Amino acid sequence: MKFHEPFSPVILETTVPKRFVDIVNDVADDVLADDKKSKEWDWSHKLVGKVNKEILIPVTDPDDRSFLFNIMKQGCVDYLNFMIDGKRNNPWTKMNRGPSLPSATVKKPTIDNIHLTHSWVVSQYAGDFNPFHHHNGDFSAGVYLKVPEGMNDEWEEDFKDHYPAKGLIEFGFGESQPFRADNIKFKPEVGKFLVFPSWLKHLVYPFTVKGERRMMSFNANIINK
Repeated sequence: MKFHEPFSPVILETTVPKRFVDIVNDVADDVLADDKKSKEWDWSHKLVGKVNKEILIPVTDPDDRSFLFNIMKQGCVDYLNFMIDGKRNNPWTKMNRGPSLPSATVKKPTIDNIHLTHSWVVSQYAGDFNPFHHHNGDFSAGVYLKVPEGMNDEWEEDFKDHYPAKGLIEFGFGESQPFRADNIKFKPEVGKFLVFPSWLKHLVYPFTVKGERRMMSFNANIINK
């Protein structure tokens, strides 16, 4: 598990178990391959992506749902605990203590304090992209589910450039200044799990190789109960 602080907002980078990837891919494969189901579960009208398909994830098995939700929520809890332990500004601390009390008095959040609002799958092919945008809620996150064969070769060639970008996700904040970065990029890798503040703007660059780049995204809120 890594926490990236390239500018001010924190980005959590971790991984999900293979079972997580398999469950979501199985459901997504079924929906994406069926035009009727794709229309039924279409979510593109709520999103900004210029991509092949964007769908909700109809996971009906209760055990699978619980498994997925617990991992998604735990990522948000891990993020919150990092902010609390580092005495960084965060909504949870403000909810649970006055400004004059020491941070040690703040109770730690659990997955019961995370409410998942929406989750969806983005199916992206060569030439597709997601423009600079932000999400709603307290947290946003993404889990990579598929990466096209041949993308590593494309990256090796692209990284010879002064600004490699093909197929990468990029987060941006503020302005570039001496001793200060204003962006950070991540390569898609199956199972990689990124958690970040929902207001943090980001974009996904297009790629040129054949095959599907698939990601599951979700938004979540902090609840105090």
